[in-house]
Amino acid sequence: MIQNLWILCSIFLILSIMIHNPKSQGMGGQNQIMNGTRSAEETLNKVTWTLITIFFVLTIYLATLSKID
Repeated sequence: MIQNLWILCSIFLILSIMIHNPKSQGMGGQNQIMNGTRSAEETLNKVTWTLITIFFVLTIYLATLSKID
């Protein structure tokens, strides 16, 4: 069960990293479209960091669980 969650988390983490737009940093426009893009990028950053945290916590948990067995 936990290993399946770990695999799903890793797949979603890879996808969220690949979705990031590398050109979004440093763009100076302040119009409505850019604000929407910036908001989507901030949300994607939060999702990515959450997935990273979950991935590392599950990795540590699975590693300690395997040492106990």
